[in-house]
Amino acid sequence: MTESLTTGARGHATPPPELPSLLSQEFSRAPHPHYRRLREQAPVWWDTETKCWYVTRYHEVNALLRDARLSARIGEGFYGDLGAPARAAIRDVAGFFDSWPMFTDPPEHTRMRSAAGPGYRPAGVRPLRDRIAREARELLAARDPGDTDLLGGFIHPLAVSVTCHLLGLDEKHRESVLSWSSDIIGFIGVPQCDPDRAPRTRAAIRELQEYLRTVILPMAGAGQGPPQIRAFLDLEPRQGTALYAQLLTGGIEPVAASLASALVGLLDGDQDVLDGLHRGRFDAAQVAEEALRYDAPFHLVPRTATEPVEAAGATMRPGERVALVVAAANRDPAVFADPDRFRIPAAGEPDRPHLSFGAGHHFCLGAGIARATLTEAVSAFAEWTAGRSSVRLKEADRSAAFSRTVWERVAVGL
Repeated sequence: MTESLTTGARGHATPPPELPSLLSQEFSRAPHPHYRRLREQAPVWWDTETKCWYVTRYHEVNALLRDARLSARIGEGFYGDLGAPARAAIRDVAGFFDSWPMFTDPPEHTRMRSAAGPGYRPAGVRPLRDRIAREARELLAARDPGDTDLLGGFIHPLAVSVTCHLLGLDEKHRESVLSWSSDIIGFIGVPQCDPDRAPRTRAAIRELQEYLRTVILPMAGAGQGPPQIRAFLDLEPRQGTALYAQLLTGGIEPVAASLASALVGLLDGDQDVLDGLHRGRFDAAQVAEEALRYDAPFHLVPRTATEPVEAAGATMRPGERVALVVAAANRDPAVFADPDRFRIPAAGEPDRPHLSFGAGHHFCLGAGIARATLTEAVSAFAEWTAGRSSVRLKEADRSAAFSRTVWERVAVGL
């Protein structure tokens, strides 16, 4: 069992909830009941196993996402008990992630975001909607509603296609670049650093840097490809590679996860939301937002305290890691009615935004394109299922992934 420290150690007066390890399959396969217990019993809670604070209530998470005393930089806690020689051996890999916008603070973060921002604003996203809608309908038209895996035949291909188009990634290079992306995220997407992952990540970084130098930058310089890649002309090579890697890894997996959550939500249970979508009582954008609230693709936002920070009776000290659990905050009953049910809010309910895209100056750069993709995909799905009331969810399997929503299969049939 994981456990919190005592009041004397960290000023936390809440008794520890009886939880399985946060790193266990039991927790990661069905995290929301455990998040609920944390939110109710210990809303700001220190976990000794991962050496990190977990903040789970909406009010505190929303405020701390905007708190300058919490740095986005990767803190010492990520490296655990690694000694000096081990750290020196991975210094180059760790330094690469220090250039990712999501792991930087102003003013460096502001400069990088300003370079990339124009292509992801509404004017840059709007021209893509027709392309996304067309591709979503084409993918679904090729699927047999009597027996199909939507994850492999619709959800993931659409997310990959949209992201690769935005980043100027053609079919010839797609498999290699996606493989490098997987090796890069494999180093940072874990609770604590595993130095054995560094060699693969180092090789992937070098390959990605070369790809930008020889393919993407010449394309952008010639005025070819999507407008989103022109930002890389204004960045140093290291920053450009870091931004490209972040956009690549952050564009595919979370969109695929949220779209899978949306379709499972539409097909599971009494299908009231799907019926409302067919009858025009709801629209696709509402379904997209509910999917993002109901099952945030990334469950937490990592931060490191640079000054003492107090919240809900706990004191987070300088250097300590803090996980702002947006997935738990999005189901806080103090903010959202009937939060553990996939539903469209009724007219007159308070309009409270979910926190899946973060808040403050680190609000997700790709939120606009993610929303456009989800909305067009849900709209296409509504058309595909219209008149096919017998389409049912046959199988929906989640993977055991730490702090992320990952679907392994979303199968439907008649």
